[in-house]
Amino acid sequence: MKKIFSILFALVLVVSLGLVTAAPVLADVIDVPGDYDTIQEAIDAASDGDTIMVAAGLYKENVVIDKSLTLKGAQAGVDARTRSGAETIIEPDNPDEQTGIEIVSAADRVVVIDGLTVQNARHGITAPSPEPAMAADIIVRNVRALNLVKFAISMAFTMEATVEYCYVKDAQYGINAGALTPFLPTVATFGNNEVVNAEFGISGYLEDSLIEGNLVRNFATGGVAISGQFLNTEIKNNTVTGYVKGAAMTFEEHYGRYLSKDVKVEGNIFTGNSLGIYVFDTQTTLTGITVNFNNIAGNTRYGVWNEGGEALDATKNWWGSAGGPGGAGPGAGDAISTKVLYSPWLGAGLGTEPMTWGVDTTSSIQNTIDTVDPGDTIVVKAGDYWEDLNIDKSLTLQSAGGVDVTTITGSVSIELDDEIVFLGGDNVGFTVDADGGDFAISLSIENGSEVSISHNVLADAVDGITTRSGLLDSSTFTIEDNYIHGNDYGIYLESVASGSTVLINSNRLAGNDDYGLYVEESSVIVDATYNWWGDASGPSGGVADPVTSTIADGTGVAVSEHVHFDPWLTAYIYTLTISSTGGGSVVVPGEGVFTYEPGTAVDLIAVTNTFYNFARWTGDVDTITDVNSAVTNITMNDDYSITADFSFGPFPWCFIATAAYGTDTAKEIDILREFRDVVLLPNGLGARFVSFYYRTSPPIADFISQHEVLRTAVRVGFVDPIVKILNWSHDLWSGAES
Repeated sequence: MKKIFSILFALVLVVSLGLVTAAPVLADVIDVPGDYDTIQEAIDAASDGDTIMVAAGLYKENVVIDKSLTLKGAQAGVDARTRSGAETIIEPDNPDEQTGIEIVSAADRVVVIDGLTVQNARHGITAPSPEPAMAADIIVRNVRALNLVKFAISMAFTMEATVEYCYVKDAQYGINAGALTPFLPTVATFGNNEVVNAEFGISGYLEDSLIEGNLVRNFATGGVAISGQFLNTEIKNNTVTGYVKGAAMTFEEHYGRYLSKDVKVEGNIFTGNSLGIYVFDTQTTLTGITVNFNNIAGNTRYGVWNEGGEALDATKNWWGSAGGPGGAGPGAGDAISTKVLYSPWLGAGLGTEPMTWGVDTTSSIQNTIDTVDPGDTIVVKAGDYWEDLNIDKSLTLQSAGGVDVTTITGSVSIELDDEIVFLGGDNVGFTVDADGGDFAISLSIENGSEVSISHNVLADAVDGITTRSGLLDSSTFTIEDNYIHGNDYGIYLESVASGSTVLINSNRLAGNDDYGLYVEESSVIVDATYNWWGDASGPSGGVADPVTSTIADGTGVAVSEHVHFDPWLTAYIYTLTISSTGGGSVVVPGEGVFTYEPGTAVDLIAVTNTFYNFARWTGDVDTITDVNSAVTNITMNDDYSITADFSFGPFPWCFIATAAYGTDTAKEIDILREFRDVVLLPNGLGARFVSFYYRTSPPIADFISQHEVLRTAVRVGFVDPIVKILNWSHDLWSGAES
């Protein structure tokens, strides 16, 4: 019995000890005003780790937190930017001198503040002193900080800081963290806050930090939305607007702190400010600082102004114009200064899919190819690019100005597996000068890939286009409207596998030494109809067309077996499409679609209606001699479409007669206009006379108009007799059109 009792006693003891050790030590929850009338009384009574719950109401206090605790208001957990309802409001008695909540820093101190409002004070929430040591962590969430003289939310002396879902309005400094040297920078997370009317919106001395998803807006008299000294920090997905005399962001040396270094500025929207980003001259280095994939558009002075000691990487941004940044840049977007790397740039705003990219000669096309996502478009600015390109993804590669102004000296290699590439296009092709290399364009494509090469000039290679050492398997390959010349082989196709489609049409293949088109082996017939081989008799080579049985016995460049070449072009022509706006018309060569051989110089004459001026030629105007002249010419190097633009305003066509009569509305001038339109312009000699008259008469008319005696003499002795003759003979020539 005694033994049984001993066993039972031991079991009870073990269970009792287990219950004792399992019981947690719980932090207290203190209610205000339930347990204490004031917040400060509750803090004074609390222990480290306690939570103080403060009911809605106005608390006229200067709160000092000197221990680790959590302070929660009536709106704890509710986003301060959008909420409504009853608030816990802390407002000190002396708003010009006192702080709403002051945190006394100490080692290992952790303070959480959530869901309240602090307002009408010198400072909102601060940790102003490192005595006796910097705090470990201060977290401020869902807080409204309103109408503060100096700092709204500032954790200067803490090792770590978090400010999230807060709303700050009317302060000199909105959200701030980080102390002065010799103290270390703060590790901070500032996310999803809204700061309104703060001279310095978000600032600090930060390291290993994140500033993300904030809206900083509307400070009218200067200021900087995001500023400070940042080390290994990401600043992303923020919106800054309304700093109409200030900057969205700056980099500078300050207070002897380390210079900003390794900063990633990405995904931000900087718009409606005076300056997007300003780099002070005190920022002597820009090591690891990148400004990429941002919308920097609609800023009045500069998108980026760099006075620092090094160039700033501001590539891959949207500047508000598809042509790129203005200022020292090539386009009409936000201006940039010198020492700003901007190319490549985004051709549309963030989030556009697929994206269009711009690139110019300050960077490389290949770098842009490596950067873009599959399916994107790259538009290359006019210029000379000395590089070899490798395309291994779906994309469209175009020039901004066409073959006459955009040259790649090197080669283009395309290697695809179930992908699509477009190279060139109508008026957006390239000149690829292989400079004596093996090829201008080389392909290896398979598994349903599609490649289209059009409106390019391919020259000075062994092969203009080749698949040597590559694949053409179960894919579609289109070559059209290219000028391929100056090579040994214009096109050399090797081992065209079954399931492939090859379309080679409307190209100029003349001027290649050995073959215009050579197909070594092919499981399919290559469609190469409607090409220009250099002579109306067609290609040479002596082979039979596998479809029509026509023998290639012409005197043009040679063609090989496996090629369907009949029919071919007997001449290679370009089309010129001409139209006009209201207020006039194009009389030479007329309006509509016209065809010309390459290199033809075509005269253009536009005439105005009464009270209209000729403004300019628009459209494909690169080869027009003078786009501002109604009488000019265009050289046909491609298919072109042009329009004569007219604007309203008196600009008489008959300059001398107008000077003589003193007005272009004189009834005598009507008969002159009619004679011009009916007799002169419809025939070549008359049109040339009108062209000569337009070029030479304006200065003569100007001189006549300034001398009354001369005006009378010209009118009576020259113009009036011509008018009388035309009136007398009107019935004879007015039917000239018929």
